[in-house]
Amino acid sequence: MALTSRTHGTATASSRRVSPTLTEPSTDGAPQAGLGLSHLLRKGAEDMKTCSNKTSSAASTLLHSGYAIVRMEPAFARKLDDVFRSAEIFFGLPAAEKAEFARPDILEGYRTLGAEFSRTAERPDLNETFAMVLRNQTRPDLAGWSAANPLHRALRAAAHDYVELVDGVLENLRRAINPEGDAVASAEFSYFQLNHYRPQRERRDLLQDAHEDGHLLTVVTARQPGLEIEVDGEFEAVSLAPDELLLMPGGILTLMTGGAVQPLLHRVRNVPGVAERSSLMFFVNPSLRNPPRAWAPASDGSYPDIAQATIESSQMFGLASIAVVAE
Repeated sequence: MALTSRTHGTATASSRRVSPTLTEPSTDGAPQAGLGLSHLLRKGAEDMKTCSNKTSSAASTLLHSGYAIVRMEPAFARKLDDVFRSAEIFFGLPAAEKAEFARPDILEGYRTLGAEFSRTAERPDLNETFAMVLRNQTRPDLAGWSAANPLHRALRAAAHDYVELVDGVLENLRRAINPEGDAVASAEFSYFQLNHYRPQRERRDLLQDAHEDGHLLTVVTARQPGLEIEVDGEFEAVSLAPDELLLMPGGILTLMTGGAVQPLLHRVRNVPGVAERSSLMFFVNPSLRNPPRAWAPASDGSYPDIAQATIESSQMFGLASIAVVAE
């Protein structure tokens, strides 16, 4: 069963939940010949309003449906086209060349097949990975990566668009739950992770077992089928257009909202006929240097330590702690 069915650019959920898809007027923001300054200023104001409306709608949909699908502007989508083109080239390189861009000690760059797991180490995830942590990008020892690695460069180019989107969504969630609560900024400890699969080489039905992510949000897109999410107790396949992003709540957002937003369980199926599969995640974390207070208390009235919970969650799947990038 597919998660969404589209008619004239819209989508409706196949479950009893509110439709998760948000569609907005789109434009690439490019200046047009013959248009005066007043038009361009008005155009900029309209773009900002569109972005504000989109993040407000996404936050509302997350609260009511438990996930949301957001349509990107064309300029944003083109950056992801570049990411996926670069990923295809990178993951086709010999292992030794990919390993030149491996810094697992700071969660940066390449990781081999099976380097992490979703439930147990005995069932590793059947994908290679390339990661880019926003906070790492000021490190002198990574200064040459963007020039030498087109994938790293493409991810850096897309970072601002992701930060703008998720900061807007989180701000609208804060206003809905606790207008006096702490703001959350994602531009420091969040990171990209691009997973590359070769399903036809694997015998398992699931390339990743069912799990929830230990972050505030996961923003995911993929160009091939395989992703499934749990909706009303059953797993359903997700069908995303190339200009769509799926927003999935993680365990840290559950703590921030006092349980109002639950984490979304998801998995990756080995779909017959798919030779290669790439998916891009943006894992959204709060600051560890200036962590926010939860917007709402837990059921027992206590307020969880968001920084400690983020650190512990980052180690659930066999990777180094996100705290290593705070050093």
